[in-house]
Amino acid sequence: MNDLVLYEFYSDKFSESRVYELLDFRKEWLWVTYPIKLLIQLIALQIPAMLIYLGLYLAKYEISYRKVFGIVLISEFIFFIPLLIKIIWFSFHPVSMESVRLFAPLSLFSLFDAESLQEWLFYPFKVLNVFEVVYWILMAFLLAKYCSFRSKVGLVRLRF
Repeated sequence: MNDLVLYEFYSDKFSESRVYELLDFRKEWLWVTYPIKLLIQLIALQIPAMLIYLGLYLAKYEISYRKVFGIVLISEFIFFIPLLIKIIWFSFHPVSMESVRLFAPLSLFSLFDAESLQEWLFYPFKVLNVFEVVYWILMAFLLAKYCSFRSKVGLVRLRF
């Protein structure tokens, strides 16, 4: 995010010297956020992988955790599409913190006027989007394709 956008956003709330202090602090400590974001992303990938693996293990399906983690990792790439849309959109349109906050491509939020919605509805409406549906369909497809759905008890196959 560019300093001018941050300056415009914070100039209403703080004095000019305080805004420059915040921008300098941000530049100085920005490098710390990268390993923290990586760690958080790895934890966020582990949670669905562990839950899916646990469900398959309890149902006595033979699959390695590594394979389940790989499927979750591949499925997560779907969420790069809205980021790319955001980058492309704001490359050609004026940027403000408010416009970035209210931008949610292909979501339920984009069907409503932001001013008519209550603030607490913003997040749920942004999360209900096409990319979430594609994520779960892709994950189910990859699990069905790459996993051997054979029971340990016998050679029973699941039929869809």
